[in-house]
Amino acid sequence: MPGWNIHLEAGERVAKKLKLSGAKRKKFLLGCLLPDINNGYINKVKVEKPHEKTHYAFDQKSSLNFYAENKDKIDARDPLFLGCLLHLYTDGYFNYDFYRTIKHSPIGEGLEREAKRKIKHHDFWIYDTNFNHRLGVTNRAEAKNLSVAANAVSAIEIVPEDIEDVERILTNQSLSSSAKNQEYIFYTKDRLDQLLDDMIESFSHDYLEEKHA
Repeated sequence: MPGWNIHLEAGERVAKKLKLSGAKRKKFLLGCLLPDINNGYINKVKVEKPHEKTHYAFDQKSSLNFYAENKDKIDARDPLFLGCLLHLYTDGYFNYDFYRTIKHSPIGEGLEREAKRKIKHHDFWIYDTNFNHRLGVTNRAEAKNLSVAANAVSAIEIVPEDIEDVERILTNQSLSSSAKNQEYIFYTKDRLDQLLDDMIESFSHDYLEEKHA
């Protein structure tokens, strides 16, 4: 899956399109990470939940499932719910591109799905080091307000300490520091730059333009 800096890079670009600032921007950026937080893979969390639950089935329909459940909030451009949708859309878009393209590549010839998955994670992990983002949470009161907003999402259950932990991880950039000297196996940086651009354009068309025409 794309790393947190990739998700936040996408989030910052969409936030700019929507002219989000202040508390709305922070809610939106938190939403861009929210489906991952309860999984406990990266951060220690009080309540762990299965990836499939927080990602609304964990397949190509994840963003569609989330939209169907939260259509009113997303169409009203609630920043946190819209950020969650962008996270799921990004996951689906990047994953679909990888498995579609490696299927026809000599690199993927004869590889089982698990071996392909490791290549995907490796390349996304390296690409994540190109970005350096924060949520911008500066105090407990802010973390508390954000956790209350986050818990409005049915699959999410977090406390202020979880948000503070996420901010510490981003500040330390411990997500991807050991990937900086690694080389891509399947993608190139230019190809992933284009993939990110295409994904944001597609998301903007599907949910910022088409749904609000």
